[in-house]
Formats: sequence, structure tokens, C-alpha cells
Amino acid sequence: MSNTVDASLDAAPASTPAAPVVASIEEGRRAIDAIDAQLRSLVATRRDISRQIQALRTADGGPRVQHARENEIIAAWADDLGPRGVEIALAVLTLCRGSLT
Repeated sequence: MSNTVDASLDAAPASTPAAPVVASIEEGRRAIDAIDAQLRSLVATRRDISRQIQALRTADGGPRVQHARENEIIAAWADDLGPRGVEIALAVLTLCRGSLT
């Protein structure tokens, strides 16, 4: 894996793509399994970047966590996915930054 961040990650998210039409349960499950694998990989990458940012922030004498930034992230998830998006955002943030205590 490269140590640089893909410039396309800076772009605003496009509208949610339409889900592919599946012809069978097995085909649908394979599609979901592939998406789940991508999600796990993306979250692991996000965790690694988050930890780097935390280290840079504390090295500069700042706090490990910026609550205003986390609130922006939670709001974006809520805007896109509704109340369950908040739950997902909180889980992702906790996984990526570690415990606040």
C-alpha cells in the first residue's frame, strides 16, 4: 500500500451510485461480501491516517482529538444515512481514534 493519499479522496462525494441489480441470492451475497471487504480496507486505511494526524497534532502541542471536526464527520454521516449514520460514524470514530478516556 502506498504511503500517499489518493488525490481523489479530496473530491466531494458524488451522489450515491445506484445499486447493481442482482439475479440471485448468491450473486447478491457475493456483491455484499465484496463491498464489505472494501469497507474493511477503507476503515483500516482511515484508522492509520487518523492515528498519524493524532500524532502530528499532539507533537505540535495540540489535543489528540478535535471535537468540532468529529461533529462535522458525524453530521455528514447523518446527512447521508440518517440516524443510523450517526451510529456508524461514532463506531468509525471510536475505532480510528481510540477511546476518549
